[in-house]
Amino acid sequence: MGDDSAKEEERLESEIEAARQGLKLDVEAEERKAKADLDEILSRDRMEFCERCGRKIGSRIDWAGRCLWEGCEKLLCRECWNVKKLRFCKQHSRSVYGVPEEGAKKREFFGDEDIKLDLQAMLQDDDESRKSKLLYYASEYYRWLQKRFEKAGPIDWTPQGYLRKPMMKPEKRGDEYVIYVSVKRWFWKKVKLSVVVCSFDPVGEQDYNSLTALLHRLSRKHKGYNIMVLVTDKAKLDTVNFVNQFNDSSFTLFMVEPRKGNLYFNINDNLARGYSPWFSQKKEPYPFKAKVKRLADLVSGRLVIDEKAVFKEFGFNERDVHGILQKCDFLHPIKGTGTFFWKED
Repeated sequence: MGDDSAKEEERLESEIEAARQGLKLDVEAEERKAKADLDEILSRDRMEFCERCGRKIGSRIDWAGRCLWEGCEKLLCRECWNVKKLRFCKQHSRSVYGVPEEGAKKREFFGDEDIKLDLQAMLQDDDESRKSKLLYYASEYYRWLQKRFEKAGPIDWTPQGYLRKPMMKPEKRGDEYVIYVSVKRWFWKKVKLSVVVCSFDPVGEQDYNSLTALLHRLSRKHKGYNIMVLVTDKAKLDTVNFVNQFNDSSFTLFMVEPRKGNLYFNINDNLARGYSPWFSQKKEPYPFKAKVKRLADLVSGRLVIDEKAVFKEFGFNERDVHGILQKCDFLHPIKGTGTFFWKED
């Protein structure tokens, strides 16, 4: 009887120990899972901070690029990338200086396959996400356009003629981005051209009469001759047809898909065709003087420009082109003809 009691007690202790070990394993498994979950949460939280300035980023559209160090995937915010021209995370920035660093500053959002933006969260089709994405594209295209104007010079002609020593002034007005091109008068500047960049969502049914009325209202807000640029991500066929056939003497219309490098405009509109190289990511623009010189023919050792060629190239009014060219200080009219010769530089 005593032996039976001892065996029963031993069996109970064995079961209790087994249960204790099982509970211990369960607790350890739960602890490992909790730790893994915590690590994942912390990892996600770290992704909300810029790897250069450490600032917390509240929206995915505020990311501008990744560290350019080979193999590094750390994100940089728009403030560091676009404003401060920083291209490396804090860790790798200590290893980069001088020429490589200056070269990296020239890396831009458009046309550079090495810069991978984290836009996955913006690919949803809900209204708020699409609006944010399109505003982002418009702002980035505007920055690209500013740099083009700084490099090639601002557009230096309007339908009224050549602009000598034009100056540009970028300005943001609500969701619109504007570049004003002006010339200096005695004691003030006069705006001669306004380039208006704004986002455009062609998704859904479009009332193109209302769109035309909206474009006219926008053009009346800004001084000088207006160039309207609609920035979108996916141009529908009917919208492309609308832009391709658009013809209005009061302003010029372009539509761009910056992520694809596409530019849409009415190729039969000479003004739009003349302005198009400034807005295309696939072409190089030329200032007015250089473009006129490219139209010249060599006659008896002198460069001669036919005003009809200038009319076709720039889209000036045919009756105005002679007077416009007469005001150019680098040209001299040949009396009794519709031609000018190039003054020696």
